[in-house]
Amino acid sequence: MKKKKNRSEKMGLVVGLFPEQYKISDSRLNKPVCHQKYENGNLVGSMLLQEIDITKVENKELSYFSPNNIGLLLSINSNFTEKAERLFNENFMNQEKTLSFQDTDEDKKILLNRISKKVCDFIEAIQISIVFGYTALETFANLSIPEGHSYKIDNKSKGIKEVYDKNAMERWLNLRTKFQYVLKEIYGTGKVESQKWWGDFSNLEQLRNDIIHQKSINKTDFYKNYFKKSIFKICSCPKQVIKFFYESHAEKNQTNPIWPWLINEMNYFPISKEFDSNNFEVIGNIYGGIKRKEY
Repeated sequence: MKKKKNRSEKMGLVVGLFPEQYKISDSRLNKPVCHQKYENGNLVGSMLLQEIDITKVENKELSYFSPNNIGLLLSINSNFTEKAERLFNENFMNQEKTLSFQDTDEDKKILLNRISKKVCDFIEAIQISIVFGYTALETFANLSIPEGHSYKIDNKSKGIKEVYDKNAMERWLNLRTKFQYVLKEIYGTGKVESQKWWGDFSNLEQLRNDIIHQKSINKTDFYKNYFKKSIFKICSCPKQVIKFFYESHAEKNQTNPIWPWLINEMNYFPISKEFDSNNFEVIGNIYGGIKRKEY
């Protein structure tokens, strides 16, 4: 199925009629949108439409359900947090393993090389988790600001009021400000900095900045922060941040269609209650093929 009015719109596949019939196949994919039609206050039609992307690989066509940008970033963050924790427990929490060259009778160079490899493997996993987790939150914040929304700041030193549009907010406001003021206002949440995850988010931000904005290539002290057991809770906080806005918005029976699935949590479907069949065009089905290609 394809929208008629805008030929640049993606194709979509009807994957069901009602949200309760849908089973999540992969949390990294965009959610289907539930299009509903009402007449005199009564539901008379419903369908779940999931977007499809089509591209070329050499001379072959490749089609797939559209991935969710935030979902992919969260998946990388989650996978590498788990990997880092596994490496940590196997190599540094095992009481039977020697960790210091001063506590061994074997060749100290061999021991140090072996331990150093494990340390580097662990640091790689932690840094991937940190960077992708923070990027997931940046992407979530930017995509969650609707077109047309503005944010005003009183600049007392200049005696003026600064007005930021969506592009300016994405470019010039830091992530803390977006959470504390912009998204709080848009989604009507409680005080963000009083949430349990705020401290973990602040630590994640600092750890990310230590990686991205290194002042000296020889400085390695910040790696030592990775060997505290709290690091895994910090790396896992992006999901908690997104869940907070998710649940606050869901209390108003709303959700944002660009938000990702959250595993093992209550999930909500984006619903459009103004379905008009005249705005859509059936161009084929998965069994009979597509009648006309316009991508």
